[in-house]
Amino acid sequence: MNSVIGILKDLEFHLNGTLNLAVRELFRELEYCNGKLWQQFLCPMASVPSDMSYLNEPQRTFLRHLVNHTVDASLIEHGVVLTPDGTTISLSPLLAGIAVGSKRRQETVLLGTPLVTDSSNNSRPEPQFTLDPLFATTIAMDLGMAFLLFQTNQSEAALGPNGCWDNISAPHTFTLMGPPSNITDAFINGAMDGLILGALVAEKYETTSSLSALLGGYYGRKGLIWRNRVTRSNFRRNNFAALVSEEKLRDQVRRSMELLRQLNEDSPLFEGITSEETGLLANQAVDEFMALYVECPAIIPRCMWGARPYRGTPAQLTLPLNSVYVHHTSTPSKPCQTFSACSADMRSMQRFHQDVRGWDDIGYSFIVGSDGYLYQGRGWHWVGAHTLGYNSKGFGVSFIGDYMKTLPATFALELLKNNFLQCAVRGSRLQANYTIYGHRQMVLNTSCPGDRLFQEIETWKRFKVRCFMDKGAHSCV
Repeated sequence: MNSVIGILKDLEFHLNGTLNLAVRELFRELEYCNGKLWQQFLCPMASVPSDMSYLNEPQRTFLRHLVNHTVDASLIEHGVVLTPDGTTISLSPLLAGIAVGSKRRQETVLLGTPLVTDSSNNSRPEPQFTLDPLFATTIAMDLGMAFLLFQTNQSEAALGPNGCWDNISAPHTFTLMGPPSNITDAFINGAMDGLILGALVAEKYETTSSLSALLGGYYGRKGLIWRNRVTRSNFRRNNFAALVSEEKLRDQVRRSMELLRQLNEDSPLFEGITSEETGLLANQAVDEFMALYVECPAIIPRCMWGARPYRGTPAQLTLPLNSVYVHHTSTPSKPCQTFSACSADMRSMQRFHQDVRGWDDIGYSFIVGSDGYLYQGRGWHWVGAHTLGYNSKGFGVSFIGDYMKTLPATFALELLKNNFLQCAVRGSRLQANYTIYGHRQMVLNTSCPGDRLFQEIETWKRFKVRCFMDKGAHSCV
């Protein structure tokens, strides 16, 4: 992403213009208007041929490569970039959303057209029976098409998967972790970001006068201030949920699929599919998307934080499990607030667990950072080394930091309490009647997960008091 922002700064220097002008020039150069969809929504803004001779050929080739989103036979995904928060996005839906937002804002300012947003905002609600270009060009069209193709081809999955970069410090090749659907994690991340930034630009154009500044702020540590809250990429799922109602998304996916039918009347893909079946597919698509990418937390995979290989042969868990054991790391003692800091903490803990304690791997199943993400330890399927005597009975989830006197950030607590647990039950990895314990309840002579954090989890719905004999005395904790 830093490379993309650098090229945009060169472009903006020569244009000496606004975000709208930069987007228009990009769309001309990248030939977005060759497709029927873009002609429907955006292409009048990009009808004049481009002459971006001030960018050198490698820069122009780089940009063109990035907007051509494909997956080849080797499972290498093209048209994606690594962002500073440790996630990967497709550039094509990101730019599409910003372009729609820019066009919408320009129409609002110059023509007095009322701003159209989701009903969750106080702006004028969208009229019924209207396909919103912001939804169509980012998430709705591709989400509907993914499930239409999934029904036809019955591939392994309708959505995903994630992948791994060959080198985090100098990324070049991104390889998927499994067979691709028609809408990968990277594309979904880019589409969510495109919708968020498109809505922001449409509503608050004055404070985002350059495209490079918009992307630099959103993908940077400080973020952008919008609607009295910090908006940045590592909270994309929360921001998307706050912006988009499930009802609105269902409606937009259904309308997008109807438009696809109109644009592809002769395609065998739509042969024999009724409007009712289209609606059912739209509902299925939104149900699965919301469950996986809004309700579930984003998890940084081992390959992204630089995990060493597992030593020996891991033992497999028998799912679903019945418990979750909450820990704090104590050391590292400070919460990590960036991907680079959290990744360094993960590597440090793994080295300690393997080299000092002699374990096969990092002990925890998952670890909660204060950067908005969970980090994969041993994961969903392998027995950990987190709670002596109970490692095969529950997941061990640890918060990075020392929480004897303070609590983790509210959003970090929410990741476990409201996202991870719900996601684990929905995915049949955790029993619906699971119980929550603090580490100190299962193992004597430990203060883990810290006095203040333990007081917090005692208030959680499925926390369970545990009684046992200690030195001949009966006690409960």
